[in-house]
Amino acid sequence: MPGRVPHNVERDAEHAEVGKVGLSESSPLLEKPKELSLLRSPVQWYRTLSQSYSWKLLAMVACTSHLLKGFVAGGGDEGLIGKPAEFLFSELGMSAGRLQALKAVAIVPFALKPVIALLSDAFPICGYHKLPYVVVFTIISFASLASLGFGFAVTEAAVVSALFLAFLQVAGVDVLMAAKQSEEVKKQASLGPDFYTYTWLGINAGQVLSVCFLGPVIAVMGARAPYRFAAPLVLVVLWPALGNFMGEKKELTGGGLPWVFRQHGVLCALTLMIGVLAFGLVVSTFLLDEHRLAPIAACMAAVVLGSFALFIRREIAGPVIFFFLLGLLSINIDGALFYFCTDSAAEFSDGPHFTPHFYITGIGAASFLGITVGFATGPEIFRSWSYRSICMVTLVLRACTQLAMLPVLCRWTLAFGIPDSLWLLVVMGLDSMVQAWRWIPKQVLAAHLAPRGVEATTLGLHAGTFNMASILSSYIGGYLLTFSGVSPTGSLQEGRQFQSLWKVQCVAAFLPLLLLLLVPVMLPQRSQTEALLEECDDSATHNSLFQRLCQPNRR
Repeated sequence: MPGRVPHNVERDAEHAEVGKVGLSESSPLLEKPKELSLLRSPVQWYRTLSQSYSWKLLAMVACTSHLLKGFVAGGGDEGLIGKPAEFLFSELGMSAGRLQALKAVAIVPFALKPVIALLSDAFPICGYHKLPYVVVFTIISFASLASLGFGFAVTEAAVVSALFLAFLQVAGVDVLMAAKQSEEVKKQASLGPDFYTYTWLGINAGQVLSVCFLGPVIAVMGARAPYRFAAPLVLVVLWPALGNFMGEKKELTGGGLPWVFRQHGVLCALTLMIGVLAFGLVVSTFLLDEHRLAPIAACMAAVVLGSFALFIRREIAGPVIFFFLLGLLSINIDGALFYFCTDSAAEFSDGPHFTPHFYITGIGAASFLGITVGFATGPEIFRSWSYRSICMVTLVLRACTQLAMLPVLCRWTLAFGIPDSLWLLVVMGLDSMVQAWRWIPKQVLAAHLAPRGVEATTLGLHAGTFNMASILSSYIGGYLLTFSGVSPTGSLQEGRQFQSLWKVQCVAAFLPLLLLLLVPVMLPQRSQTEALLEECDDSATHNSLFQRLCQPNRR
């Protein structure tokens, strides 16, 4: 549905060469006043942030996160790039499951974040680890968006490839930003929630503007028009990149890939594993049907879970596995919901019959309003809460908001004369608010769990695994839809295709509740302002299960 909190959501960045050198630019961080509050004193809140971090860093966040990730990409996989893709695919007559699978392929770059991180760490261009990659990604993205906007990409393969390359810029630039944030957060942990709130409130503002812009544009100019607007906007990223706002210094010597493997072999191996799995997903999607992709997705999930549990230290592996399972069990059925909401009276006589304008702008604006409320109130409500308490509460609340979709899917709203539009606006707003409450703590947790000196690669793995889980959830959701007989294509009189959609929605609501049993085991009983890596804070593998098995007598 429009406006959900992006799962791609973990997006990473500043790239010191892995384990070798730290960042050369430091920011004069100030002590955070105890009374600092976004709600009670927004001016003082922003002034403190602007004084604590360099203006170049805040400007870089504005261009890469607020504009590119928020407005152009809608938080990651939506916006001017992702949302029109649903309409492009529907014009090709694709089923709901197929639509989900192809869109999952398009957003695979978010699962490739650790590969991008490793690539820039191991292979600097002209002595720079970040700037050349940002420039290359941007140029490729511009060309891809232009091909979509001006109708050069018309086949299924061409559309998916162009979307893939456009999202590659979003993911690549994102992964070249988060490590800088991680470093700053660890320098002054008390400002961590506020810095991420600034980042995500700006992203949210971009998302709101995006959905308000998209609806009228698609309704009047067609589904390809947003790409013509997005193409020049992605070039704005070149300003902070070429201006070196991250303060990257040219290195005359570099270790290369063999050096990186010697220093951090486990992280590199896991990174390459994610890349191989992602490539396998892409190939499988084009060769196999939806019902055959689910077993492959399950096997890939098992490989990821087993690898992290075996080779990564428990403090890091626990949260990574937990949020991987959360993304996996939050099954995606957006393909069916798209047809359910937008089918015409001739296609689904009892449907809501939402126009593209309302589907994108109306529901999207309500969702992003919920996100804004969640981002603004979350730090106030949960500042002193532990990660365990936050996740347990939000898991239960999210199940309730998901079940609140049933009156619309079962058409009870039609029977009792309740406007579908009003009901969905309220439900989507509440659902997004609950997700936002969990999102900021999740970002802060990932920042605290990035070992010193390998922030970029570790955060890339955090992001890659979570995004991989979100992609796999699309395949599992597509399988459940096909298995339940929910395969709409936008054809005439397809109302029967939605008869079992409510059952799939119930499964999507209840599955994540299984993780309540794992919260005490996987998540730390600490608040967002406390450090998490106290022993060997520069290692991601210290005292891992593999090390303990290999050295049983080690003290």
